[in-house]
Amino acid sequence: MTFVTTSLAIAGVIAAAIPILVHILLRRRRKPMQWAAMSLLIEAARRHRRKARLEQIILLTVRAIMVILLGAALAQPLLGERVGVTGERTTHLILDDGIVSGIVETDGRTSLERQVAEASEFIESLPGDERVSVILAGAPVRFLIESPTADHRSAIRAIENLQSREGATDIATALEFAESGLDREGAQGVRIFSDFRRGSIDDRRRPPVLHGPMGSAVDLTASMPIGDPTSNIQVASIKTARSPLSTLGTGDLLLVEVRLRRTGLTPETVSNIRLEGDAMSGVENRRVEWSPGRTEARVDFQVRVDTDGGVLEVAIDPDTLPLDDRRRVTVEGREPTRVLLVDRDELAGSTRLDRLHGTDWFERALLPLPDAAIAEAITIDRVDPATINDRDLEGTSMVVIGRPDLLPPGFDLTLASWIRRGGIAVVLPPGETTTRAWASPLLEALDVPWAVSLEPTIVDPPRSLSAAQPSSALTTLLDAELVELAPSVRIDRRLPVDDVPDGDVVLRDEQGDPVVLDAPIGAGRLVFFAVNPELEWTDLPVRPLMVPLVQEIVRQGSALSKQEVDGVVGLRPPLIRRSNVATVALPGSGSQPVTGEELPVPERTGIVEGYDLGGNLVERMVVNPDAGGGFVDLLAPDAVAAWLESSGSWRFTGPDTRELEQVDDESSLAVMLIVIVLALAILETLLARWFTRGGLQTNRSIGLTGANADAELDRSRRGAAT
Repeated sequence: MTFVTTSLAIAGVIAAAIPILVHILLRRRRKPMQWAAMSLLIEAARRHRRKARLEQIILLTVRAIMVILLGAALAQPLLGERVGVTGERTTHLILDDGIVSGIVETDGRTSLERQVAEASEFIESLPGDERVSVILAGAPVRFLIESPTADHRSAIRAIENLQSREGATDIATALEFAESGLDREGAQGVRIFSDFRRGSIDDRRRPPVLHGPMGSAVDLTASMPIGDPTSNIQVASIKTARSPLSTLGTGDLLLVEVRLRRTGLTPETVSNIRLEGDAMSGVENRRVEWSPGRTEARVDFQVRVDTDGGVLEVAIDPDTLPLDDRRRVTVEGREPTRVLLVDRDELAGSTRLDRLHGTDWFERALLPLPDAAIAEAITIDRVDPATINDRDLEGTSMVVIGRPDLLPPGFDLTLASWIRRGGIAVVLPPGETTTRAWASPLLEALDVPWAVSLEPTIVDPPRSLSAAQPSSALTTLLDAELVELAPSVRIDRRLPVDDVPDGDVVLRDEQGDPVVLDAPIGAGRLVFFAVNPELEWTDLPVRPLMVPLVQEIVRQGSALSKQEVDGVVGLRPPLIRRSNVATVALPGSGSQPVTGEELPVPERTGIVEGYDLGGNLVERMVVNPDAGGGFVDLLAPDAVAAWLESSGSWRFTGPDTRELEQVDDESSLAVMLIVIVLALAILETLLARWFTRGGLQTNRSIGLTGANADAELDRSRRGAAT
């Protein structure tokens, strides 16, 4: 049997000495005085002293037992072998310093500051020889104190200056960190300090099973889930509908789509949205009027991007959780977009349309008017597929591969690495008949599950593109036009592609077979044409759909790839796309050399700048808060307990009680002890009254006590004998 609050049980035992102390202090010390009948009284007192002492001992024992049992009942005794928190040799503390812990409460403190105060009070209450370690659960999860220490003052000083991070809370990983410290000898305990709001728990992950050395039990306690509702409005995302590197030239407008999200309470309110940054001139602020119950809003901006590019920042009015009220996006300057055509240049200068390759039609769609201003925004180069290497990919935004069957051996891996860094690859099937399995190595290098046939098939009778096309990020701005433009396109030959998820289809024919596919690969994209845009395959090159389709592949593909370059605190590091970056400056830390394509997982929001060996700024990225971790909705204690139960049996602690054990009624003895205390109180009252009236002495004369009663009794006996 153990106690939830051992200190109350100890206090009950100590309080049992009070009746004994009162009895000793109130004992009357009289000075004997001799008088004529003294001998008779002394004889009578000697005769009844033993009986009176027995009565006093019985009453004193009952009263002491009552005090002990009352203290034990208040300490909530439990059946089983659970080890209480008090007296643990090592306790692993987990503090929730994720983005949701930055909520500013009514007293001006953040939720983290309140949890730190409770953790400090807990550490102060520990025995001097108990060790503690501290784990911070805000992503990226890390040890604050890895080796358990008995220096409680140092542990308190270490947590006093903690600040909330912009990453999501990851309690499951924090418990994995704690699990690594449970192999030490001695009793072990884990205690979580968290409000357990919606953003604190990831239902997709389960915490590990926690047990001590040799499978011993671990004492598991956690803060009671918060019950104070609040509201939070966050900048959920920023998307650019068109890239500033688009082919419309320097007069192009950048469409910025801002999405807001509200969690927790949803009263009527108003939000002001500001778009700022060094990549554009001033833009008029926008307002969003939140009606009761509304949880999402969208605001669109049109901005003209500066020549040098820079960073755009969206900000809203500060609310109870200010850490997710800002979000940034990088915008590159207006350098010409470089497109590389990978194909044999066999028909240079040819004007016969039936002899043009798919890459030739692609080039014409990119530059429909070579003398227009659009030509200043794009540069097109051509390279033979047999001689292409990684140097040809440097500074290239898009690669259009017309003869993938002629690529050098091993180039698939080079191309895959370039795509993951943010490149866009458009792959066309060979116009000539080939039986080489050229598609499988490339798709395997990119981890794409499509199954591409070795040879194309003749479509007889010819098919048309469907008027109802799937929703695709590449053709978002063409959705209204596809209804009229798509059915006019005829397909005579196609390369069968199977095992294509619905989300990867951009265009399909009237039978539902894919014609154009798109898959995100890291920060880049793979666009695959199952129908080569040559006149032997389709009349798409001479249809009105060809130019806007190619234009949108370039614009939207570039915009979508840039969204994956920026980092997220605790989740995704910013991506280095340029090979000449030698050092980077991270938010909240100094410069560090680049040893790979990616940086460590960022711990703070801000701007990341990359420099070459000469110290010149060559790349700029941003790190944004993890908006998914800022959900402030309340969770019921039962839901939190259900999520935690996979790691063991937990109990919750509240601010006003040391510990509140979650146990079944039959496993607690508190109620039984209270009943026993009440029964003893009744028994003590009856015994006290009984002993006061003479107890077991039923033959005493009425009104006589002591020696007179005994004398009267003797006379009665002698009279009866005569």
